[in-house]
Order: sequence, then C-alpha cells, then structure tokens
Amino acid sequence: MGANGSLTQMGNAIVSSNPDNSTNLDIGVSSDGRFLYTLNAATGSIGMFSVQSDGGLVKVGQFDGLPASAGLNGIAAY
Repeated sequence: MGANGSLTQMGNAIVSSNPDNSTNLDIGVSSDGRFLYTLNAATGSIGMFSVQSDGGLVKVGQFDGLPASAGLNGIAAY
C-alpha cells in the first residue's frame, strides 16, 4: 500500500480469501496507516491486516459476530 493509499500487486501473492458467501464491501485504513480493515458483507465479519514497511499486508485476525446486514453503509477506521 502506497503512502497515498494506492494498492499495487506484489508478485503473485494472495493476501487472503473472503469468508464463504462474502465479498469485501468496504476497506478502511487506521489513521496511523498501520492497519487495514475489510468489511465482509453478508457474513458479519471484519478482516484485520497489519500494513508492513514494504506495503505488504499480513492478516492478523478476523472479528465475527456482527449481524449479516451490518455495514451496508461502509466501514470507518480510526
């Protein structure tokens, strides 16, 4: 991830896959640029990634338990 928020594919790497029956509805980046969050529509989950010094992403977890309809307006990160 570039300083301006742009994304560039790094080789043939696959960072992660979406939970079954889900798509990424929205993405948010923390204000310090250290974390990226994905809103996984229809499953009520948020994917959590740390942003590495080279811009790569490492999955650090997933928060489950939101209603499947949650987040239809998007995600915000602070």
